[in-house]
Amino acid sequence: MTESDWVVGDRDRLTFDAFCDTHEGAWTGFARARLRDDAAAHRAVEIAKVRVWKEWPRILREKIPPFHAWTILKEEIGATLAELMMNGEPLPTQASVPGWVYAVRIAAERAQHLMETGGTHEQLHVALRRLSERRHDVIVLRYLLDLPDEQIADCLGTTEANVRSTASQALDRLAAALGGRRGESR
Repeated sequence: MTESDWVVGDRDRLTFDAFCDTHEGAWTGFARARLRDDAAAHRAVEIAKVRVWKEWPRILREKIPPFHAWTILKEEIGATLAELMMNGEPLPTQASVPGWVYAVRIAAERAQHLMETGGTHEQLHVALRRLSERRHDVIVLRYLLDLPDEQIADCLGTTEANVRSTASQALDRLAAALGGRRGESR
């Protein structure tokens, strides 16, 4: 991105920079979790930022701007996966269990959300991939990236109560898929 690409207005630029400073960590972490490649994740986030900038005046008029930026990020992650497929590059597979699967298991067990089960990390990975998109996003943002419910709600365009409910439902499904029971406390 060149300097002239940013020259729209100082106020818009400052608002956009602050917005990116607030959300870029979550975007990058999520892209890495989905793509499992730092370079591809960085590229997807940078392209998403360019798109967000181009749509910035419209996004600012939206009721929940972070949700619209999140949608753009997810589109770019999907485009990156499609590009990998078209180039014949290997896609992330369940055979290569990423570190974030371990992080989710450890965080869930530590939080007593998901009791220790007989399931393997590979089975947990499969179970995570079978979650709905919203539940998967909440699990990754909450347990891998350790974001507070308020920030997750902001990204996903929902309420903190909905984030907690979605996380609970996701953990119930993961526990059921792994043949275990969920703990009672949070």
